[in-house]
Amino acid sequence: MRRLFRLVSAVVFTCAGQAAAHEFWIDPVKFTPALNETVPLVIRIGSDFKGDTYPYVRALDRGFGVVDAKGAHKPKTLDGDDPAADYKFTAPGLAVVWHQRAPEPVVFATMARFEENLIEEGHEALAAQHRAAGKPLTSIRENFSRHAKALIQVGTAKGGADRAVGMALELVAEANPYEVTNDKPLPVRLLHQGKPLGNTLVKIFNRDDPASPRRVRTDGEGRVAVNISRSGEYLIAAVHMLPAAASDKADWISLWASLTFARP
Repeated sequence: MRRLFRLVSAVVFTCAGQAAAHEFWIDPVKFTPALNETVPLVIRIGSDFKGDTYPYVRALDRGFGVVDAKGAHKPKTLDGDDPAADYKFTAPGLAVVWHQRAPEPVVFATMARFEENLIEEGHEALAAQHRAAGKPLTSIRENFSRHAKALIQVGTAKGGADRAVGMALELVAEANPYEVTNDKPLPVRLLHQGKPLGNTLVKIFNRDDPASPRRVRTDGEGRVAVNISRSGEYLIAAVHMLPAAASDKADWISLWASLTFARP
């Protein structure tokens, strides 16, 4: 059931643990709908592939779309909707749903908390850079933005492919996960501003895998090979961090990318 929230203010997080280290992903109610079926597109925020639903916030929308065999489309949305949209898939084959959000602030109370977050996301080397640059050791400010995609198989027709949609940080599946055989890995590429991003931690979650997340780093071409032999829903996530500019009113910028799909 759709719920409508009144959103009266932006949220500023104060990090008392790993609150800022939560993934953000698109969780369609069905990954394999029939042709012309309407699917609620749910947004979630959480950890370890468990999370609460999050409403659509127009003020934070920096792009929300669906790309399929018929072209590019924008879901109909209302501010505060949860699920974020109900979308009717009218083209057979693979459809790409994507959503990019505006930067939001988070404040880490202590350097220890900030370092915990860096370690979790594979950026522990930045702690030394932070200190060498003379950045503050308390009230550390970070602006983070989210870039989520979901791959949906519509009907039984084969065909279609993931593609870059132009988000600042983006995970792109270089094969169709609904067609890759179990004995082959899924090649996935991480792009920053459209260019391959190497040596970056990628976390691979399977909702039914007790060993999740599995952690790998991108190679020099920004690629990882993802084992998708286990059935179920997958979430692939990565974070890229950059020093903030003076105009950002922050110490660091973080970009978060996610990619979801399912295996039968």
